[in-house]
Amino acid sequence: MNALIRAALVGAVIGIGEAALAQVVDDDILVFLAMLAMPLPAGMLLTLWGRLPWWWLISILGPGFIVMGFIAAPVRPAEIAGMGGWGSLVAFVGIGAAGYLLAGATALPLSKGTRLATIGTVLVLGIAVVLGDRPLSALVAAQTMAREHVPVIATDQPDYRLDSVNEEEGILFLHYERRRDGLEVAVTVQAPYGLTAGQAACGLGVRGACEEVAPGIWGDHVDLGSTMVTVRGNALVEVTGELATKDDLLPVLRNMRPMNAWELAWLALKDSSYDQGMILAE
Repeated sequence: MNALIRAALVGAVIGIGEAALAQVVDDDILVFLAMLAMPLPAGMLLTLWGRLPWWWLISILGPGFIVMGFIAAPVRPAEIAGMGGWGSLVAFVGIGAAGYLLAGATALPLSKGTRLATIGTVLVLGIAVVLGDRPLSALVAAQTMAREHVPVIATDQPDYRLDSVNEEEGILFLHYERRRDGLEVAVTVQAPYGLTAGQAACGLGVRGACEEVAPGIWGDHVDLGSTMVTVRGNALVEVTGELATKDDLLPVLRNMRPMNAWELAWLALKDSSYDQGMILAE
């Protein structure tokens, strides 16, 4: 068991190195190649220094399992790196530690029970992460928005479930579905760049009359496909739905509030758990 802990620590140290390189990779091909090549020689030195039995085999298997972890992860390594801060570090360290723990459980002279329990635990945790792709994506997206100094604005109304969360080039995309009838509502959150809600709404080409439909909320009066825009702090929020009317969207927009990364991830986890429960029930 002591050797397993040392193997996991080797993977954690390699994960820290990968996280540090990921913060400066950008388009530098040399840094990218260093990220690919570093785990093998670093693993050999660390496993030898840690006096692990079968160190050479663990140092070969460990990087292989780490690569498999990144391939299986629901979030790309570039997106993990884009989180920055503690979120990115924890993700890289977790994958590194899990990779070398699995390598240690495979190569070390362990009892059958310890070997199977370790491998089973790592695999179960890995499957749980893969199946929980929605909360992980939410966490990554929220952390990325925080780096852009744009707050996450979302709603946790019981009538709506959060169907998907994505971030692209500093814009947060939230997709909701109303539980009772399946009405789809799309929300985008981005920096206002000095624009007021009215300027942004009219500049976005809102269909119908571009006017203030409620205090601080601009939009239109079309029968279907309504769009509403407002500014919340340093965030420009747009809510729209192809089959939605003003009366559908106003309650959604009025109940939107700032959330931190963990709140958004928890909301995504609750709604994804609800979906999985419905699928099992069917």
